[in-house]
Amino acid sequence: MAGILLPFQTASADDQNIYTYEGWRAYVDAPTLEPPPRMTRAAYEALSTHVRAEYDEARRLYIMRFGPLNTPDMQVVKLAIKEQLEANIRAPRHQVKVGLVVDGHANLGKTTIAKAVGRQFERRVRGPGTVPDPRAHDEFVPVVHVTLQRDTTPKGLAQAICDYLHVPHRRDTTEPVLVRAIYRAVERHRILLFVVDDIHFLQARSRGGQETSNFMKSLMTITGATFVYVGVDVEQMGVLQEHGTPTLASSQTASRFIHLPVRPMEKGSEAWRRLLRAVEGHLPLLDHEAGTLERCADLLYSRTGGSVGPLMNLLRTTALRAVGGEERLDHRALRAARMDYRSTMEGNLEDGDAW
Repeated sequence: MAGILLPFQTASADDQNIYTYEGWRAYVDAPTLEPPPRMTRAAYEALSTHVRAEYDEARRLYIMRFGPLNTPDMQVVKLAIKEQLEANIRAPRHQVKVGLVVDGHANLGKTTIAKAVGRQFERRVRGPGTVPDPRAHDEFVPVVHVTLQRDTTPKGLAQAICDYLHVPHRRDTTEPVLVRAIYRAVERHRILLFVVDDIHFLQARSRGGQETSNFMKSLMTITGATFVYVGVDVEQMGVLQEHGTPTLASSQTASRFIHLPVRPMEKGSEAWRRLLRAVEGHLPLLDHEAGTLERCADLLYSRTGGSVGPLMNLLRTTALRAVGGEERLDHRALRAARMDYRSTMEGNLEDGDAW
């Protein structure tokens, strides 16, 4: 709610809804978050009560907001999207552009990847050379970032895009009128990239889902923009193949999109250990012993299944609890941390994980 600032919250771009134009722009324009200064235990204890409380809160905010951290899949997906964007921008306007689908199980960091790519792209194309006239700065909208709702219809998706762009319309406006409004908005704002999250809500094998899929292909055709879809188990749900087409060869969707799978990391892999070392480097805890997370690599894998989302939540919440307290993470704390339901049910703590 506007005008409300909670005691533990700061006025920050991270607090806005990135599925709105204003929230997305704030996220894109936000400066890189700087870590709080490192302190020795003696220097910390010498702080006044008020200053110590401020320092603790700054550390808590940083723990919950640092990142994103690169994983091998993130690097592959970011490079693939960047390369296709570069190709699409240079292609003739009338040529149908190749889109991309970021696909995988829940909590693997897919949305984080798409956000990072969209932010990096917009920051690059918004340079002074691109928009030399300051008056045109707000007119240029290179990225549209929306999310689908359950059982989304073509009209519902069109309304979501119009709402994002503040295109006036009535709820009873017909789909063709909305499409024309979107086309005019693309021309006016020079939109280059659409990021559509939660694409799995298309219900691809239903009639409504198929209509939405066809509508989105039409948008690709008339706008000349690049579309990046993000979703859970997109391939299995049939989003990449139209309902009723006998083979992939007869599917327009399959031939217009590059499939970019994101998978859990492998147990014992160097990539998993590298990620743990990277996270540990961001933890501003006074007494934490470097190398602890890597020594607990198997435990953390057993608890999270190699999924980035559950791992980051486990480490963030455990580190948050350590601020002003034990000021370190250890095997006991990591083992005792509460996990989401799926990770709890799928977790498999082996005998070697126990102390």
